[in-house]
Amino acid sequence: MYAITRTTAAGFDKPMATHRFDPRRHRRITGLFDLWLEPGVHGGLVVPDQPDRPLTASAITDLVRRSGETANDVRILTQDGARHTDLFSEVAGLLAHDVLVSPDGAVIRHHDRQVGDGPRHAIPLDRTTRQVRDWLVIQPPDLATPLPGWFTLDHGLVRPRTGVVGLPLRGGVVLATRADFVTRRATAHRLGAGSEGLVTIAVTARSGGFLVGDYGGTQRVYDGGQLAALLGDLPLYGSELRLWLTWPSDPDEQQRLGRQAQELAETTGATVWTPPPGGSAELVDGRQDLRALDQAGKPAEWQPFRPRFALGPPTLHASSTGLLVPISADVIGAAPASSTASDTGPSETEALPAVEPPGTAQPPSTVPVLPLPRPALAAENRRATYGPAWLSAAQQVNAEQFEAFVAAPVDARSITDGLPGAELFLLAFLDPRSVPDGSRLVRVRVEPGGAIPMAVLRAALPARLQHLRGLREAYLLPAARLDRTFAVDTFDVDHTGRLTPTGDCEGEPLRIRCGSRARSIAGLPHEVRRWPAFGTRRAYALLPAQRLRLPRNWLRLHRRQPPVQPGRLLLELQVPRVRAIDVMSTAELLAPLAQVRSQAEPLRAAQVELVLSSRSYPRVRVRRVYRAEADAWLRVAGPPTGPLPSVVPQLQTPAPS
Repeated sequence: MYAITRTTAAGFDKPMATHRFDPRRHRRITGLFDLWLEPGVHGGLVVPDQPDRPLTASAITDLVRRSGETANDVRILTQDGARHTDLFSEVAGLLAHDVLVSPDGAVIRHHDRQVGDGPRHAIPLDRTTRQVRDWLVIQPPDLATPLPGWFTLDHGLVRPRTGVVGLPLRGGVVLATRADFVTRRATAHRLGAGSEGLVTIAVTARSGGFLVGDYGGTQRVYDGGQLAALLGDLPLYGSELRLWLTWPSDPDEQQRLGRQAQELAETTGATVWTPPPGGSAELVDGRQDLRALDQAGKPAEWQPFRPRFALGPPTLHASSTGLLVPISADVIGAAPASSTASDTGPSETEALPAVEPPGTAQPPSTVPVLPLPRPALAAENRRATYGPAWLSAAQQVNAEQFEAFVAAPVDARSITDGLPGAELFLLAFLDPRSVPDGSRLVRVRVEPGGAIPMAVLRAALPARLQHLRGLREAYLLPAARLDRTFAVDTFDVDHTGRLTPTGDCEGEPLRIRCGSRARSIAGLPHEVRRWPAFGTRRAYALLPAQRLRLPRNWLRLHRRQPPVQPGRLLLELQVPRVRAIDVMSTAELLAPLAQVRSQAEPLRAAQVELVLSSRSYPRVRVRRVYRAEADAWLRVAGPPTGPLPSVVPQLQTPAPS
């Protein structure tokens, strides 16, 4: 009925009784949605009152959303929760919230240190040692960081945090609310350390002040003096304080926020730097630094708010490229100080290829002045098509021709052969410092209507693409419009953003070549038609009898029993909803996209009907096994049944009767 265990954590030196999990006695935690699941008889996880319906990630997400508590983290109350990490990682991505699961080898029990009949806490208990274990936190895959979650995990217990919501930032702090906690945590982790004496505070501007949340779920607007008191533990006097925020668009709110920024400077004795009124600050991933943007989204100078009795001039200079650089590094022709080079990156003069120290060769005339100019925009009509199914019509696109940079692997084949990728779009950047490291740059010319600015993108992005939201210097080049994008030339780029020409292109339109990368299946993109559309369907797979093992990447499936093939085993499978790829429908989907090269058409020509990804192997169950006998398939008596990866190693080549 129950087990007795003892802990060694401080404050838990008495024996604790652990009872079987009882939903009627379960203690709820504010801000945490608990979902009770059990292992299904056919594999996977099920709701206790529906044992014959294994849950997919989308089904679990629907359960949470129907509860009306999508703003909360989710805790899965099931044994061995970590065995389903891929499933719950997908759930975390769909919900954009953390998911708490039990470790592998743990069961869920109830305990309460208080004597009585009140609600009990759920804890993971090791099945073998009977020791309490901590919950595991699965963060959304595209927003995952080593930073902590919303709750404290204390020896098997989930405890709400108290006080102001603050996350550690290199050289500062992030002030968040419940609504933006996950995204703030992800961006905070990507910011690098600033120059010496620079403190960065990430905060949301609201109603002419600073929005601060607490772990109770409430939030309020602070003025400059209140924010200064909140930051009292930081060494701000005489320092440079950078506010990572977006200004409101209302002029009255802008004036109030400017007054509060000045009050913050007066109270702390620090020089407070903000983006220009109406602008914002964006993270430049390649530099791990912040860049100020004006109201139109173009790089602009940071605006200082100086205390009246400031000691000496500022130690930082606001460059025209939107960066804060040390004064010593802003002398034309002088190299950045070595002590700050790794923290702040290159100075303004180093970032612009047109300015070179005396005695060095000027860059070739083909190197453009950076960043490249933004194009004017225009809205399209509602009959426009783009390629990716999640892109809605009537997007804003470039109304005029412009140039941008597209990343390509250094070892990529010719541009005309296609850039490798698994999505039905490419990303273009105006500034090469925003492009991921380790890439070669292709400068492209985009004709009107060929690009969609990510800053105004209208789409419900899939979970795997959520990290693309908010990219201010990026443009999406959809597959159906790639015939309007032409390669001009290629460059190598170093860590400072300096470009070195590597060759000219033939002016061919860009293409996408679907390669066999970790996430792509059989040379197909992510945008495929899934099978079956609902329920569980029967399919068949052929495996060599002499060398019985599953293919590493994907397995060909047949809708109907194929003809007898000597030397093969035939597996009759149960395929859950949307676990396989419908090759025929996918080929029809990709046929209009002339700029996408995939294996869909060759697979269809080879009469391949269905493809099963190796990631879905554990979700597919073996029902029956057949061996080739003369001109018929003869069923093998008594083979094991269960998940495909578990059954195949147990199968032996049947001996002829």
